[in-house]
Amino acid sequence: MPRITEECVARIKDAADVVDLVGRFVQLRRAGNSWKACCPFHAEKTPSFHVNPARQTFHCFGCGVGGDAVKFVMMFENLDYPTALRRVADMYGVTVIEEEENPELARMRRIRARVVEANTLAAEYFHKKLCRDRAAAHVRAYLKKREFGIEIAKAWQLGWAPADFRELGQLAHSKGIDDRLLAEAYLLGRGQRGLYPVFRDRLMFPICNVRGEVVGFSGRIMEEGQDPRKYVNTAETAAFRKGELLFGLFKATGPIAKAGMCVVVCEGQLDVIACHEKADIRNAVAGLGTAFTDDHAKILRKYAKKAILCYDGDNAGIKASEKTFRKLAAAGLEVYHAALPAGEDPDSLIRTQGAEALREAIAAARPYLEVRVELEKTLVKDDVNARAALIPRMADLAAEIADPNRRDVSIVDLATRLNTGLDELRTSVNDIIRARKDAPPTFDQRRPAAPVADAGYGYPEEEYGDFSEPEPMARPVVAIRLHPAIRGLISFAAGNKEAQHLLTERIEDLQEPIRALSGGIILQRLMEQLPEPGNADAWQQFVASLPPEQSAALRDLNNTAVELENVSVYVEQACNRAARDTVKATIDSLKSRIRSGNISSAEAVALMQECTDLQKMLDGDA
Repeated sequence: MPRITEECVARIKDAADVVDLVGRFVQLRRAGNSWKACCPFHAEKTPSFHVNPARQTFHCFGCGVGGDAVKFVMMFENLDYPTALRRVADMYGVTVIEEEENPELARMRRIRARVVEANTLAAEYFHKKLCRDRAAAHVRAYLKKREFGIEIAKAWQLGWAPADFRELGQLAHSKGIDDRLLAEAYLLGRGQRGLYPVFRDRLMFPICNVRGEVVGFSGRIMEEGQDPRKYVNTAETAAFRKGELLFGLFKATGPIAKAGMCVVVCEGQLDVIACHEKADIRNAVAGLGTAFTDDHAKILRKYAKKAILCYDGDNAGIKASEKTFRKLAAAGLEVYHAALPAGEDPDSLIRTQGAEALREAIAAARPYLEVRVELEKTLVKDDVNARAALIPRMADLAAEIADPNRRDVSIVDLATRLNTGLDELRTSVNDIIRARKDAPPTFDQRRPAAPVADAGYGYPEEEYGDFSEPEPMARPVVAIRLHPAIRGLISFAAGNKEAQHLLTERIEDLQEPIRALSGGIILQRLMEQLPEPGNADAWQQFVASLPPEQSAALRDLNNTAVELENVSVYVEQACNRAARDTVKATIDSLKSRIRSGNISSAEAVALMQECTDLQKMLDGDA
């Protein structure tokens, strides 16, 4: 974006009256020589937000924010400084004067402006067709069935794209918008037989940026089997970057601030609209039919400190939210999860149980990892191996939390819920963080070129091709950390046949160490398969049978046959060490529960006594 001249910046600020400008967004009341209101940037009941016309500034004595008219627009509409300047200039009729810019940038800006113009025209056309055209009766019936009335359709400019594009094409041509520009906007696509309309017989959702410009569309099919793609989104254009746009954000920026910098993240457009219009939850947004990206998370971090995931309320919905959690947590947001009833999404919950049920679910949202670990524990039940494998998975999720203090609180909570040692879990998380920092970039961020138009309005077969985005490359595999006692037992069992036999006889005694010590699950699987010591093929087959994070833990081990004297003594010592370390891990876990503060005084006393008894047992064996 070109630079606005200093003289023009001064004219914009001179033209803007801070009382008038703030009064367009907030209801002000005179208080002596100034004006006051409840602060739009934090929740309060007693007005502490003051606007001073003499100084042309605003200040909140509650949360401390303040500045001039441009700063207010920046904060209220969550804009960067140049965009806020342009917004204020538009409000007060000041012509923006810019420095000379790169010719190529100037050309791209002109194309972008024309694309937005084409989209704006199309959005108006689609909306009129939905509201007035008899042929759109099935779309209106669908919206009525979902309890989206005409007022909601108008508020979000919902529309219908007819199968025949000629009417819109003629309208565009009359406005000086030719087919090439329609293709630049991806309203027309290109195939072997010429141009074809991208959206045909679809419910249309205009996609707006934070300034409210229509930069693209998302279209939903109306009949099953009509198209294998339920939703079709605008492709990458000069104005549209799907990975950088969030549906509903242009309406939600102010409400996010008023909700204490909290955003509600849904899965789809209709859920967002239902939150806004049916439940008055106006801080809701959604992605555009794709997984959350780093760009999505960075954008939300500008507006929010806390995100509540409001996905489908079944086990699959909680797990599907994992990618979103990873992105948001890595960007520095606190991530919570709203527990919806199984099989319900925000819109269906409103229709079946009412808006208050959704509001209560969001108000009762809990930290994502807390919800996730409880779900996983329910699924694995009493399976010792599965519970052991759960620890590194939860450590991997905890490692995504960017804020170190918040991350450590989560680690303490996870250690308690997983009944594992706090120090060991903390070490595992730190190992994962270090491994990620050392890993090379894993995602190619090159953008596809915008489509180029041909002549004619054909309907080529390619329009039903695969328009899905490439999946990011796999995350770097982080090896499970082997507890030293477990590592020693694995080495004996891998390299000595007699040791295998002796450990097999003591497998019942080893169940507690297997459950409590990191890497125990690998020892369990080794004792189940018993690859022959010295047989490289057998060892490779065993390693290949393990999940990646487990096989990676064995990368520096092998099963070279080792001859030992007094094997029984070595095995006895190794088992005793594992037993002692298990008791130590149990004491550590009990102390974590005591420190968590989530138990009663009586429970804390009982746990402290248990710690004392276990420590006495250790001291007696010393």
